[in-house]
Amino acid sequence: MAAPIYTYMVHDLLTNAPLAELPLSGVEYSKRLNDSGAARGSFAVESRTNRFRKVRDPYDLTMPGRRCLYIYRDDKPMWGGIIWTRRYSSSSRTVEIGAGDWWSYFDHRKVLPILSFPVAPAYDIAEARVTYTGDQNQIARALVNLAQSHAGGNLGIIGDTSLSEINRVRQYAGYELPWTGEALRQLAGVEGGSDMMFDTGGPDANGRPTRLFRQGEPWLGQQGSPWVFEFGANLLSYTWPSDATRYASRGFVTGEGSNDGTLIAVAEDPSRYAGGFPLIESETAYTTVSNVDTLQEHADADLFASRLPVVLPELEVRGDRSPIVGEWGLGDDAHVLIEDDFVPIGIDTSLRIIGMSISPGEDRESVRITCGPLLDDVA
Repeated sequence: MAAPIYTYMVHDLLTNAPLAELPLSGVEYSKRLNDSGAARGSFAVESRTNRFRKVRDPYDLTMPGRRCLYIYRDDKPMWGGIIWTRRYSSSSRTVEIGAGDWWSYFDHRKVLPILSFPVAPAYDIAEARVTYTGDQNQIARALVNLAQSHAGGNLGIIGDTSLSEINRVRQYAGYELPWTGEALRQLAGVEGGSDMMFDTGGPDANGRPTRLFRQGEPWLGQQGSPWVFEFGANLLSYTWPSDATRYASRGFVTGEGSNDGTLIAVAEDPSRYAGGFPLIESETAYTTVSNVDTLQEHADADLFASRLPVVLPELEVRGDRSPIVGEWGLGDDAHVLIEDDFVPIGIDTSLRIIGMSISPGEDRESVRITCGPLLDDVA
């Protein structure tokens, strides 16, 4: 099977108007569930005397914070995001760019009511409050929509209509100047929190890629049988990084307040001691959380994730062998079969795809899949 054809388009960030194709090389792009993905690549600057040059104004075309990048695989938009960094070297005549997907935009936006400038002296931002009550998916969409409602803040990101049937209460205080991106991560990170990701979809009425905010109910991923990856077949190699430094049987989380007024919640799993593990304690700060029930949800979720040593497997798979790139997606389940000298009795387990990193190549793609934290007892 021939290697897929990749193309790289630069668009204006605010209008989404296409500007030019970039002849990128050394490209790598990634997607993450409940977090921001990234992309990078470089291209050579051609002489201005070359009337056939592909990029006529590389300075303007790659302006960080003003331009965005779309990555196409065989004419299908696979990734989109904002160019944040650029580095030009006159000696090598190359431009290196770095981009973050649409989530990265909300890591630069505050959760605040609409402001009118100049801000009136009587308006105290510290006293401002943004409060949401309802389905957690609706709260997440409200955060995205609020950020896009400010002047200059609309990137045309379209949310879905999913509901998780889990209600939350969230209040964001002006004096904390909370970041929208982090508020979304915290919503996803509590026990029962919905999956979410920013993505790039098919063309709009003008033939331009759409910018999407996708949420689970509460999970994102395929329905039905998991994708199968077998070592020695479509699974080329794997890494198995085990880590007990985050193990805890008792976890404390702190919320809003200071000194004697600090909110603290705790969760414990005493069943660990019968299995040979000692009492280990951990602490995590959620300084923006003022609701006791929400804080306990964080404590329960954090302890559940750390109750055993964990491994975050990374799989290098064949992008051109079933399931090929584009068939599987973030949130999907995978059935992994491994038998080698490291685990002689074999690994036969289910994993969840939470990240991907792809490096296009002339012969074939390098495709790395990151799986969700797994309790390291699969053998």
